[in-house]
Amino acid sequence: MPYLLNVVKGKEKRVIEVFGYHGVASKKALIGEYVVAYDPKCEELRYLDSISGYVRNISKIEDGEVGRFLGLSDVVFPKVNIETGAIVRILAGEYQDFRGVVRRLANDKVEVDVIIFGRLRPIIVDREDVVPDSLPEGFRP
Repeated sequence: MPYLLNVVKGKEKRVIEVFGYHGVASKKALIGEYVVAYDPKCEELRYLDSISGYVRNISKIEDGEVGRFLGLSDVVFPKVNIETGAIVRILAGEYQDFRGVVRRLANDKVEVDVIIFGRLRPIIVDREDVVPDSLPEGFRP
């Protein structure tokens, strides 16, 4: 049975790395600060010194929900073509939850203009790390 781990923001990679050292298969969930693990041993490993305090909560989930948390289900994010000029939200990386406008599309990369500290900055992210979005309420193009 899979487990859903609520992890401190930014520590998902470290938890996955440590779990891998101990033979526990795990993967970062697409939604928020979560990791999906496939071994009951993860409940014991959360107390290791190298990741102590990083794992906040562990919940058992059904096999059918794994695809939803990993972004493999069309129900979570339907497959939509992203075009130049489209408004997108970044799902992963240091710019997670930023909104921006697609400037350029490459093979597996997307160049997105985001506003950081009041300035427009181009950043490059993987195509699977962005989803179409809309402007926040109160913003006008």
